[in-house]
Amino acid sequence: MRAIGLVRGENSVQTFDLPKPEITQPDEVLVRIKEVGLDGTDYNVVRYGPDMAPDKNRMVMGHEAVGIVEDIGGDVKSLVPGDIVSITVRRGCGICHPCLHNQSDMCMTGLFKERGIHKLDGFLSEYAVDQEQYMVKVPREMKHLAVLTEPVSIAEKGIDQIRIIQSRFPWTCPHPEHDFKSPDWGNCKTGLVVGAGPLGLLAASLLRLAQVNIMVADIVPDSHPKAGLVNYLGAKYVDTSDKSPRELMEYCEVHGGSVDILFEASGAASTALQLISYMARSSIYIMTGIPRDELNLNIDAGQVIRHMVKNNEVVVGSVNSNRSHFEKALLQMTRINLEFPELCQKILTDRVKFNDFQEAFTPKGPKFIKTVIEVDPWD
Repeated sequence: MRAIGLVRGENSVQTFDLPKPEITQPDEVLVRIKEVGLDGTDYNVVRYGPDMAPDKNRMVMGHEAVGIVEDIGGDVKSLVPGDIVSITVRRGCGICHPCLHNQSDMCMTGLFKERGIHKLDGFLSEYAVDQEQYMVKVPREMKHLAVLTEPVSIAEKGIDQIRIIQSRFPWTCPHPEHDFKSPDWGNCKTGLVVGAGPLGLLAASLLRLAQVNIMVADIVPDSHPKAGLVNYLGAKYVDTSDKSPRELMEYCEVHGGSVDILFEASGAASTALQLISYMARSSIYIMTGIPRDELNLNIDAGQVIRHMVKNNEVVVGSVNSNRSHFEKALLQMTRINLEFPELCQKILTDRVKFNDFQEAFTPKGPKFIKTVIEVDPWD
C-alpha cells in the first residue's frame, strides 16, 4: 500500500510502499483510510523532524483520520465492515492509573505513544489497523466533516477542564442555573479565544453553543475569512496585529466585559505568557498551543505570581484527548452543523488528492485555514 511520511535523515515528505497491514489480534480492526487532516503538529513534524521509534527508519504521518471499516477481528463487537470511524491518537503507557482507565491523555509516566506524532506510524496511508477501543463510530451523515473529529475533541477536552475546575466556586451572576455544572453554564460569561485557526474557531463554536459571549483574537485583518467565520459564529473578531497583550485585554474589557475564560489556541508563546498578567479575577486560562522554538522574554515574575495568587486565577495546560472526548466531539459536531452549517466546510479550505500530497506541505495562500488530504475520496 502507499503511504506518506518521513524517512530518517531526510527532510522532505515523500511516499513509500508498505505492506498492507493485517489483523493479527482478535480485537483489531482494519480501516480503509478516506481522509486525513493536517494541523500545526504535522507541519512541526516536518520542520523539526519526526519522533520515530529507535528501531524505525521511517514514520507515516497524519493523526486526524476518518475511514471505513474493511475487516474486524473475532472479538470485535461494536463495529462491522462498512462502518465509518474516527481513530483516536494516543496509546497509553499501560502502567499508570489514567492510562489503565482509558484516559491516556492524562498519562503520568510520559511513556505514551501517539499515531503519526510520537513513536508510532500515523494514518496517511491507504489502510491502518488498530484496536477496537481506539475506533469511534461516526454517523454516516457526518462522514464529510468527520475529519475534524480530532481537533474538536481537543477543544472539547479543554472546555471540559474549564467546567470541572471552575465548578470549585459558585457562579456570581444573579442566575444560579448558570453555574459551571449546569447545562446553561455559558450564560453571563465572557470568553476570549486566542488564535483563529481551526482549533480556535472550533473552540469558539463550542463556547458559543454554550452561550458564552465570545471574542476571538488573531493577527489577520478583518477582511480575512477567519474573521468572517468568527463573525458568523456571533462572536467578535479582534485584530491584534497592532495590540499588545495588555491592550488586547483592555479592549475585551471595554467591548465584551471581564474575561472569565481564556482559551489559547495560537502557540504564540510570548503573547500566551504575557496574557497571564492581565487575567480577570477568578478566571481560568486553558493553554493548548505547544511552541517549539526557544523564546526568551523579559517579564516581572513577581507581578505574575502576585496577580495569580491574589485573584484566584487558574492556568491549565491541556493536551491531546481520549475516546470520551471523541464521542462528545461527534455529538457536538452535529450541533455545530445545525447551528452553524457553513462553519466546518469553510474551515476545510484546501483539499488535496493523495498523489498531489506535496501541495499540502507548500506555502499557503492568504485565505488558507486547513488542509485535508483525500486518500480515497468519498463517493
